[in-house]
Amino acid sequence: MNKFEFLKEWYYKEDDRKDCLNNSLNIPIGILTAVLAGIYFFSNKYNYAQESFLLRCSFSIFAIITIIFWLICIYYLIKSYNDFYTGYSYKAFPNANFLHKEEEDLKVYLETYKDDLDSNITLDILVQQNVEKTLIECIDLNVYNNDRKSAYLHKSKIHLLNCILSLFILSVLFTINYINHEKEEIYKVQIIKTK
Repeated sequence: MNKFEFLKEWYYKEDDRKDCLNNSLNIPIGILTAVLAGIYFFSNKYNYAQESFLLRCSFSIFAIITIIFWLICIYYLIKSYNDFYTGYSYKAFPNANFLHKEEEDLKVYLETYKDDLDSNITLDILVQQNVEKTLIECIDLNVYNNDRKSAYLHKSKIHLLNCILSLFILSVLFTINYINHEKEEIYKVQIIKTK
């Protein structure tokens, strides 16, 4: 196995993983928008004047629980996306000039310490070792950031599920209220012209 190729692939996979994590926020945001619309609709159309205290109290409690889960979910989504506006400091591979500078510095190093170094060590080996070291530093930081983002996203999805379940219970309570609500009678008025 070629260590350099392995590290390079891992680096690119973590970069792709970062993009996937950012893109996976779209569905929870859409669902949270629908949940908020549901909370607003149910709260607006609920008949609070109904006599059943237990039903009114249960509806209010589940509306509050749904809002709390909604807020917690939003919190974790923001943490997952940009860590509350502090951002995630991903480490990218240095610019193309980096390789040239490394090579020049290592030429000087090799000339200075050639008597102390093993005879098998060449300039290409030293450059590759430094590039591998840089890749490892990039990968370590990027894996750490992606793992944090993934954990926050997971927590957000757990609370999103709780939010949906509590909204479902809220809709059942709303339906009971709606069925028990006395329908207003509709009167048909007809105006007849008399002579």
